[in-house]
Amino acid sequence: MVASPAAENAATAAEVMRLALAYQAARLIHVAAELRLADLLVQGPRHAEDLAAAVCAHPPSLRRLLRALVAHGVCVEGSDGRFGLGPLGAPLVSDAAHSVRDLVLMWGDDDFWESWGRLARSVRTGETGSGHDPAMEDAFARYAGDRRLRTVFGAGMNALSVASASAVVAACEVSAAALVVDVGGGHGRLLAEVLRASAASRGILLERAEVVPGAEAALAAAGVRNRCEIVAGDMFARVPPGGDLYLVKSVLHDWDDARAVTILLNCRRAMDERPGARLLIVERVLPERAEATPDAPALMLADLNMLVRTGGRERTRAEFHRLLDAAGLRFTRVLPTTTQLSVIEAVRA
Repeated sequence: MVASPAAENAATAAEVMRLALAYQAARLIHVAAELRLADLLVQGPRHAEDLAAAVCAHPPSLRRLLRALVAHGVCVEGSDGRFGLGPLGAPLVSDAAHSVRDLVLMWGDDDFWESWGRLARSVRTGETGSGHDPAMEDAFARYAGDRRLRTVFGAGMNALSVASASAVVAACEVSAAALVVDVGGGHGRLLAEVLRASAASRGILLERAEVVPGAEAALAAAGVRNRCEIVAGDMFARVPPGGDLYLVKSVLHDWDDARAVTILLNCRRAMDERPGARLLIVERVLPERAEATPDAPALMLADLNMLVRTGGRERTRAEFHRLLDAAGLRFTRVLPTTTQLSVIEAVRA
């Protein structure tokens, strides 16, 4: 039976309203993560009053929150009035194998929330949504100067790195590299995965000084610290030379084209000592033409996130070509992974 025009119009309007109100569900999930409700409920069902005492909440209001979580599949309500974990609750447990709690806390953090609230301003001006003077804006300097925000951001980015590192390594050949240089590699999750896959390789991690202590701990926990040198430095000034393989993961999208080219130029100069050196850029690759495909919302929202957060951008294959050409590097291929990320391979031109 063919739907009437009126029914189609109503369905379309309902879908638009679902999108318009999605922020409410996002805030609901963030508060659940902030209160650690899943950590409490994984031990078994509990009454709202009991949970309220555990998280220092107003019992009637918490019950209303729990009922909203039931409606979204995060919790279930039993016939005895107790609440338990629903089918979507397990990923919010802190130590679950595929926990997303740190990511939920990062994306829903007030700093992120407020920058997205300034999206219209960013679209009108091209500036970030931080609310700071654009001439003084450096998102990573803000993270460094704000211990709470640095902790939230670091935990979220580590969760993303853990989820994608094995997929990236599986997509490309890394075993031939004697020395692997990870440029702006955070706590070194990708570098650790590379070194685990290639027992004969050594690594250098280049990161800002405030990130180094976390990298020390993460590389030690991964069992590869004895094969790594950690360099506290500035990728806009210099990249350690002599590597056979250079990794630049989720870095270029943080910056505008001019600063992205500066990073790539420094990589190219470092590669001059090893004529056969390769560069692997790990980023999302946007389609040249936007279409309403299943993957498109996540890709395009990621691009807007870089606008409001750092002033950077996600890029198309052609745009990566232009950056590489400007830095004296030659694009060779794009390798897909099982995640949203792709691996763009380049060598010296």
